[in-house]
Amino acid sequence: MTTRIDALRFPGPGSDPPPRGSPLLEAAISRRLRVTLSYSDRCGFPTLRRVRPLAIVAGPRGALLIAWCERRRDFRNFRLDRICALRPGSRFPETQGKELADYLGGGWI
Repeated sequence: MTTRIDALRFPGPGSDPPPRGSPLLEAAISRRLRVTLSYSDRCGFPTLRRVRPLAIVAGPRGALLIAWCERRRDFRNFRLDRICALRPGSRFPETQGKELADYLGGGWI
């Protein structure tokens, strides 16, 4: 399973390889493990999110984690530089509508 989508490189700053923290995320992606993220939103407020990590891509403002957010019941992108802590959890099964192919085919990019 591919954890980085090199074809999804957006122009601009931040298209370097993913920053710190990505090895643990990549392991969770390849093992299909849920992850609980301690995440700082754009206003700086902390939030906890339990996600199904799907891929890491380089975006215009840095590396992004593409994930299925169990709280929002939808796909979300999380900036890696805003992840304060993460904890791997249980395995998640393949589920139609919640996979990377669904994200890519759903007009998200």
